[in-house]
Amino acid sequence: MLAFLKTAAILLLCLMLADLVGVIVCLVFDVAPLRGSSSALPYAIWFVLGVFSGFIALNGAGGWIAGTGDADWSERPEARRIATTALACGTIVLAALSLLFWRVFWSRGVIGGYYVPDSMTHTLTFFAAVLGAMTLARALIGPKPGAPAP
Repeated sequence: MLAFLKTAAILLLCLMLADLVGVIVCLVFDVAPLRGSSSALPYAIWFVLGVFSGFIALNGAGGWIAGTGDADWSERPEARRIATTALACGTIVLAALSLLFWRVFWSRGVIGGYYVPDSMTHTLTFFAAVLGAMTLARALIGPKPGAPAP
């Protein structure tokens, strides 16, 4: 339960910070008269922010769960288990947020432009990028082959 709360806290913090950055960046691109601006630009913005959020959230949650001092937690033998725990908790948090946003925003026909969480498609792109980055980071974590055991 403690691992879930730690992961949820880190992930929600990352999502909130990325949402603030995303709103500002989308607003700048919306207001600034840029040539070649397309409707795919907000998707790209939310995708990139989601990838960064996923990597940062998994690393932060894993380090907090592992309780490391000066050693890098991702090189420890139990790093894959810790990352799997953080990934599972993050998946639950993202699913719960999706259900919440469906109930509050998306089922009521709210027109939100391209801001998260108002826009369903942009939010799901953002969440999929977060989950994909967390999954990729989990796959890459663990002791290096041939490295001496600590």
